[in-house]
Amino acid sequence: MPSMTLLGVAQGIPSVFVTKILAATKPDFIFLDVQHAIFDRLALYDAVHAAQHHSEGSAAVLVRVPKHDQVSLITALDAGASAIIIPDTESAQEVEDFIQQIYYPPIGKRSFSPWTFTPGVSGVSLYPNDPFNVATGQRHVCVIPQIESVKGVENLDEIAAVKGIHGLMFGAGDFSLSAGLPIQLGGVPHPTLADAMGKYHAAAQKNDLVTLGLAQWPEMVPMLVQQNYSAIVTVLDYWMLEGMVKSTLVKAANIVKQFAEKETAEKENAEKETAENETP
Repeated sequence: MPSMTLLGVAQGIPSVFVTKILAATKPDFIFLDVQHAIFDRLALYDAVHAAQHHSEGSAAVLVRVPKHDQVSLITALDAGASAIIIPDTESAQEVEDFIQQIYYPPIGKRSFSPWTFTPGVSGVSLYPNDPFNVATGQRHVCVIPQIESVKGVENLDEIAAVKGIHGLMFGAGDFSLSAGLPIQLGGVPHPTLADAMGKYHAAAQKNDLVTLGLAQWPEMVPMLVQQNYSAIVTVLDYWMLEGMVKSTLVKAANIVKQFAEKETAEKENAEKETAENETP
């Protein structure tokens, strides 16, 4: 077991109002999925800030950006994202190229934004001896490659050994498609998928990396805990909302049905008693 298991939520609804609600529950982290959700640049920037503010600083903000979208990447970084998740990672070189974009010189080539934490203009840095948050940015941004293909699994050892990464994520759905397997949620995994996940965990453990797992529903959490994930997405906002609404409607429909049946039974009993009383 890891010394600590972080529990978070995933946001795919591109609304700052949703971010505020999720952040108010104070999860350990909020996973913003810019790869598949429809976040525009302003929504992403505001969502990062809302997650930080409404969690009172307790929630780290993980952002999965599209693989070839430098605008989303720099927006997430300038807003203050805690981690960048690199989707569909297939080689060490891809990770090293991302690191160049994520960090300032001398580590990388990230551009300094004059619109973020400029003392006397847009605020003052909270960190001593770092008025422009450059040194802080170097220390406080994690890099998490996501393995999602057969090729990615083949190159797992070299990917996990890249200096400067902090964790790994595994994409079971996309890996299954890559391997020609049907996508399945829950249940006993296909042997090919199980083997790939075993290699993923072994590579993470060997390189002392955090493992990030995703549970589509709460019933999957025990399985991820047993698999020693360091951080677990416990709920997805789309799925949570759909499940909550559907469950509430089903419960309400059952209540209406029970009352209707009770009313019908009472009416039938009353009619029966009336008929018996009228019988000479």
